[in-house]
Amino acid sequence: MKILYIHGFGSKFKPQSDKVKSLSSLGVVYGIDIDYTDRRSVITQQLRDVIIQKDIELLVGTSMGGYFSAEVGLMVGLPYVMINPAMSPRTTLSKYIGEGVDYYGRPYHLEESIVEEYDQMALEKQHGLLLLDKGDELIDYRETVRLLPDIQTLIFEGGSHRFDHIDESLETIQQYANRLSVVLGFGEY
Repeated sequence: MKILYIHGFGSKFKPQSDKVKSLSSLGVVYGIDIDYTDRRSVITQQLRDVIIQKDIELLVGTSMGGYFSAEVGLMVGLPYVMINPAMSPRTTLSKYIGEGVDYYGRPYHLEESIVEEYDQMALEKQHGLLLLDKGDELIDYRETVRLLPDIQTLIFEGGSHRFDHIDESLETIQQYANRLSVVLGFGEY
């Protein structure tokens, strides 16, 4: 299986991260560094290009990456996993408008006009897998469950926004990907 991992705001693709290493037990994991100060359409196109170039079969994203895994997954008809997703990026990102420094010490400038491009996550037609840590200090897991009551969901006690339960989620991710490959017509992984 070919997986595209989509990191969150202020982060970067790290092949040696715990999530990527764990997901590697399910298949080959690709990723790109996303600049979330770019326009939404630019980010969407970058992700679509990687999906085509690498023949991606499953999208997995954390926080803003979770938002984009759902958005792009629905656009192109791929199964997707949302980990502690940003359900309303306009609200989530608003506190980062202006000058800042990301988690790796890189400076950024986030324009208000970029943040205003984001809508709340589309709630209709969602068929992804939702993974949540109750201990997420940035996004209240209860609000996510309220907004997506009918989606397959795994909720873990404790944890954090970075998500601390990827290893415990691998079997469910594999089962989900196998099931959706049949429903969406992708064949065997």
